[in-house]
Amino acid sequence: MVGAGRDRPLTDEDSRLELWEKRLQAMLVYLPYAALLVSVLLAVTVPVPTAKPLPYCFALSAAALGWLLLRAALDRYEHYDRFGEDRGRLWLTVFHFSGLIVLIFLMTLASPVFGYFGFAGYLHAMRYLRGRWRIVGGLVTAMPVSVSQTGGMLPTTSAGFVNLTVAFLFNVVSVGAVLALDGITERQSSRRKASNAALSTANVRLAAMLAENRGLHAQLISQAREAGVMDERQRMAREIHDTLAQALAGIVTQLHAADQARERGGPDADRRHLVNAARLAREGLADARRAVRALRPDALEHAGLPAALAEAVGQWRELHGVEAQLTVTGTARPLHPEVEITLLRAAQEALANVAKHAGASRVGLTLSYMEDVVTLDVRDDGTGFDPLTLPEPGSAGARGGGFGLTVMRQRVRRLSGRLEVESECGGGTAVSATLPAISQGGVDG
Repeated sequence: MVGAGRDRPLTDEDSRLELWEKRLQAMLVYLPYAALLVSVLLAVTVPVPTAKPLPYCFALSAAALGWLLLRAALDRYEHYDRFGEDRGRLWLTVFHFSGLIVLIFLMTLASPVFGYFGFAGYLHAMRYLRGRWRIVGGLVTAMPVSVSQTGGMLPTTSAGFVNLTVAFLFNVVSVGAVLALDGITERQSSRRKASNAALSTANVRLAAMLAENRGLHAQLISQAREAGVMDERQRMAREIHDTLAQALAGIVTQLHAADQARERGGPDADRRHLVNAARLAREGLADARRAVRALRPDALEHAGLPAALAEAVGQWRELHGVEAQLTVTGTARPLHPEVEITLLRAAQEALANVAKHAGASRVGLTLSYMEDVVTLDVRDDGTGFDPLTLPEPGSAGARGGGFGLTVMRQRVRRLSGRLEVESECGGGTAVSATLPAISQGGVDG
């Protein structure tokens, strides 16, 4: 009960049962002494013709008191009231109880008033004996009590024998009912204590689980924060590459072309390239601001994906003077913004790579709408390369010159898509990005 009380407040029923148990234990401890005192007082004050002399009765009473005190000493120092797990303690308890019954028998034969003390046998049987030993103790105690009730003498006639038998049966039935009730109460108490112990254990486990869950929750929050920071860094890296890096590369290209045009054709020959460089700077700045605010590219804000791709292809064709054409197949339909942004950025990156590395004279883009997927193919007739020479994503080579394809792969794979690159030296290059055709109201991949 103590362990349970630490884990949950006791109910009114628990409190009443615990109080009753304490009172019963106190009664079992002190009532034998009170019964012995009452018996001695009656032996002194009530004349009984069949009683033995008072000194004999006092000697038996003193022996009974010493026997009770011995039992109390054993309880205090050795806790023999918890016998049963040790056979030595069991036999010592049985021996002490047997001595108590002998004393009770002798005292009731000395004077019937000591029958009051005879009930100490019942009390000791209830407190110290268990199982079948308790039943045996009750039956044995019933005999001296019955003798005291029939005059304190053993029967010498058939009528006296019948009288003793009736008294013995009455005591057996009465004591049997009391012992049965005590056994039921004890089992209920044991079940209640076992239930409280189980509840205490469950509370301890629950507290441990809650502490573990708090630790896991804190760990998940930390991991989610780190993942969010990493995801934002990757997003900003992709946006910077697709906006500022490409714009700056285009500006450098136009300024270099302006210098060459000025050398060949005079002061005004570079004007077109300078205008293009200024336009690239303005567009790059606008795209950078939109990337910081995680907004869609301006081309997709005011038009669908086919129109945005057509605009991007037209600007690239005008900027680099290379023939480029966009073809749309299937039924065009609005897709999720992330899908459209990924395809637009893939097209811009592929065109930028053609301008920087391919030396192509013609570029073709095909946007294909199918039932479950949408595909963007970018093909050129440039010099091509060996795909096996591409650096692995994350390697030093990728950081130096292959970051564009790495970013493209990250974008595509983030939406559970597929990016394929086919090329051979002198045979041009084909880049294909395939994404699930998530509708505009679909879940972000």
